[in-house]
Amino acid sequence: MVSIAGLSAALLVTLLLVPELFGDFAAYQTGLFLIYAIAGQGIGYLWGRTGVLPLGQAAFFGISAYASAHVLLSIQSIYLQIACFCLIVLTAGLLAFLLAGTVFKGRSDSGPYFSLITLALAMIAEQIAGTATDLTGGFNGLSGFAPIAGLDQFGNLYYLVVIAVVLSTLALLTLERLPAGLVARSIADNEPRLLLFGFKTHWIKGAAFALSATLAAVAGILFANHQGIVTPTSSGFLLSANLVIWTAVGGRNHVLGPVIGAVGIGYLSSELRDSVAYWEVILALVFILVVLKVPGGIAEIVTGIFQRFYSFTSHTVSKSVLVPPSWQGKPAQSLSFTGSRVRAGSVTVLNGVELVTPKQGVVCIIGPNGAGKTSLLNVITGGLRLVEGELHYGGQKIHNRPPYAAVKSGIARKLQVPSVFSSMTVSENLAIAMLAGRAGFTDFFKPSTLRWRSQRLSDLLATPGIPLLDGIHHRVSELPQGHRQFLELAMTTASAPGLLLLDEPCAGLSPAETRHMTDVISQFHEANGGLILLIEHDMSIVRALADHVIVMHQGAVLAEGSFDEIRANEAVKSVYAGGTK
Repeated sequence: MVSIAGLSAALLVTLLLVPELFGDFAAYQTGLFLIYAIAGQGIGYLWGRTGVLPLGQAAFFGISAYASAHVLLSIQSIYLQIACFCLIVLTAGLLAFLLAGTVFKGRSDSGPYFSLITLALAMIAEQIAGTATDLTGGFNGLSGFAPIAGLDQFGNLYYLVVIAVVLSTLALLTLERLPAGLVARSIADNEPRLLLFGFKTHWIKGAAFALSATLAAVAGILFANHQGIVTPTSSGFLLSANLVIWTAVGGRNHVLGPVIGAVGIGYLSSELRDSVAYWEVILALVFILVVLKVPGGIAEIVTGIFQRFYSFTSHTVSKSVLVPPSWQGKPAQSLSFTGSRVRAGSVTVLNGVELVTPKQGVVCIIGPNGAGKTSLLNVITGGLRLVEGELHYGGQKIHNRPPYAAVKSGIARKLQVPSVFSSMTVSENLAIAMLAGRAGFTDFFKPSTLRWRSQRLSDLLATPGIPLLDGIHHRVSELPQGHRQFLELAMTTASAPGLLLLDEPCAGLSPAETRHMTDVISQFHEANGGLILLIEHDMSIVRALADHVIVMHQGAVLAEGSFDEIRANEAVKSVYAGGTK
């Protein structure tokens, strides 16, 4: 695997050669492009990892540039200047964190709104910069200040910019290989699954946006020092759009993509501007071509070439026994619905459900399609809200909570359609699952956390018939349906939940795979105890696993009892008949 230090060193050496090979003016131009690249790296990290596109990143860039210009104008001490620059960066990061966390709280589909909000921020910042003459110098800009420490804008200031871009690259490459980076990448892949693992994704997005804004602020500070003037265009829509374009063309999924895009397009623009009348059209066509044909940008092409000669491995998981989850050792818990109703518009999904489960055992929920079985599980995990009634688990109210709260109560869920992280490897999926309900804040920044694996998970993977170990480093998108079903089950049971929710875990499996899945569920219950709620249509599976059966019809409980009692129930026979594979 290409080392972080090696890649950073190669970047450093390449950039240090620019003044020697091409002269001071080329270094000056390159320095400006590298400043934009730092801001682009922030956009690339947020966009490429979480799937959230900031359209107004120039707002943080420009405001920080203006603030640093005022610092350079009014403060002479280099130490105070540095302290003020640090304060500017921290303020930008904090404001971004609070903004994104607020926008995304309670909604995982707020990406377009967030993009528009950031765009509005850039437009407002540019308008204020153009009209607040006393503060910003108006359209003429703010100037008359010297760079920090008397650095030469056409000389040694270039090396400060190089240090900054190498450090930002080094930091982002390091973050990529930490648990925090793995979790950030998983948001764009499958945010609902991450929520079910107990991660507060709105704050993760907030942290990613804070990092993005921090890099934009650093770039803005360097810009003010580099240019010696700050104008309204440094905080407006045009620069924001250019940053996005450079990031997209260079590659939003690779740390060096924005560097390639900013420097490459920067020089291409400077060459075309004076010799080609419609140079903007050419750049637009380049952008469209890259986006359509190579969504990963130029960096994807370069990476593909290198992968022919070098081996790129991903996060791996090795054996390590963990402390059991906190729910273990507590008395077994029962689940109770009292007058529970759920409505979707004018449709009643759950109609006054009255239900108390046993404290432990396998409870199978059966019923015709549309009976409310999956809706029952959605209420437990926070996907649906009760409009009437209550839901308790172990005497604690758990209804109308966000999905990420379920794990804290010892609740885990497997969905009917395998919900996994398809763009990642099997080992990366398992690494994320091992973090659920276990990892503290500092654990996300320890490489050793990626090696977590419980003994129970190791035993499960080693079980004959579980087809995962042989493809542990394969991308999940390459796996067949049956393998993904077993993977999601392994991920769901990794936290050793006290309440395990399984929604048709054998859907799409062959008869042989179904037998393996049934055995695994039975073995998990024998080893783990607790309560399992299992939705199933295959009566052979119900017969093999069920300690108790609940029949649902039209959003309510029709009958419950043992398998034999339900099979003999005339009311059940009149509305429902299950089948077998």
